[in-house]
Amino acid sequence: MKWTNEAKVGALVTSTVMIALGFAWLLGFKNPFTDQNYFYVTYNFAGGIDLGSHVRLSGIKVGKVEEIEFFAPAPNQVVSMKESGSADQQTNLAYTPVRLKISVKKAALPGIRKNSHFYINLAGLIGERYIEVTPGTIDSAQLLPGDAIAGVDPPRIDQLISQSFNLAGKIQDLIEQNKGDISHSIELLYKLSSNLNKTLEKVDQSKILSKDLAQLITNLMEVTTDIREVTKNTRSPEGQKSLKLMHDLLWRLEPLDSERIRSFLQKEGVKVRIF
Repeated sequence: MKWTNEAKVGALVTSTVMIALGFAWLLGFKNPFTDQNYFYVTYNFAGGIDLGSHVRLSGIKVGKVEEIEFFAPAPNQVVSMKESGSADQQTNLAYTPVRLKISVKKAALPGIRKNSHFYINLAGLIGERYIEVTPGTIDSAQLLPGDAIAGVDPPRIDQLISQSFNLAGKIQDLIEQNKGDISHSIELLYKLSSNLNKTLEKVDQSKILSKDLAQLITNLMEVTTDIREVTKNTRSPEGQKSLKLMHDLLWRLEPLDSERIRSFLQKEGVKVRIF
């Protein structure tokens, strides 16, 4: 079959368009109709993140990791954040921070703020790594597509194991250096517990002490009953009346003194010595 000029031109145009689309895809051409937006997250330690790892917002998959590259940070740039358990950056090692390009659905953009945290998490004990994004607060500005933000470095298992071995070694050295003191302390505790057990046995076997304690408890209960009865009588109308009479009597006796009492008795012909 012989090709016409029109067929040749059509085939050439079609091939050119397909080749252009192929190059555009290889070069990362952005589709204006796509539902994805891109951010950059930087870490000092990426913790095993791979291309295609999921990005989740509040536990929901909203994107994935598109690119991973090493980069040279600008002066005074904060590459990553540290939290309890995060990997420590050793000062004697080459500084090789990592930048991740992640894609996020447009529907998830309102939840990604300037103060959002980007964690590298693990799905289960032996599951795949993924990026967990915590929603930021409403008062924080929204993170715009193309912005870069510092992620939270994940813990390094090798560092944790190394620190555990170091701690175990220090504990072992401490025990070895103070073996005598520790043995002596254990011996004293054993003697103390033995003496305490003997004392408790003697207390249980002492009938006299048990009888005295029982009598003491009985007396305390009787005294408590008497005090309750006195208090009850005092609060009764008769008790209140008696208290008022005693109060009035004391107020009447307050102005009296020895001189007035002596003068009164002398007038009556009574000769006494008072005070």
